[in-house]
Amino acid sequence: MAEILNDPMLHSAFLVFWLLPCALQDYRTRHVSNWLTLPAFVLAWPVALWLGGSERLILTFAVFVGCWAAWQMHTMGAADGKIAVALAAVSPAALGIGVVILVGIFAGLWVWKRQSVSVPAAVGFYAGMLGWTVVGWWG
Repeated sequence: MAEILNDPMLHSAFLVFWLLPCALQDYRTRHVSNWLTLPAFVLAWPVALWLGGSERLILTFAVFVGCWAAWQMHTMGAADGKIAVALAAVSPAALGIGVVILVGIFAGLWVWKRQSVSVPAAVGFYAGMLGWTVVGWWG
């Protein structure tokens, strides 16, 4: 049983299915319900310790601090921060890919429109998680 719970592909599949409604809701309304994000945020801390020990827990905390600072400056939504913390705990590589995708989308839209733009972060995080999962299955 413990072997199944430690399977990275199971983690990826879970995150892909969890992030899909988050991304859809964020895309449609620019708001993600706490019912979707709060349980994952709370579970992220023990999961980080379980999957990666103190190093993963420190990484998760660092992502939390960065997201909290961005939220305080009104540049990131609270749901985006909770999603980022959950990804840092379970799949840091997918978080990195999601951030790169978000930066690319943001830069492309900014160049295209030449003005400040808003990008639904959950969509970028979902794309990163989906990309990481596909690479894991085929790689």
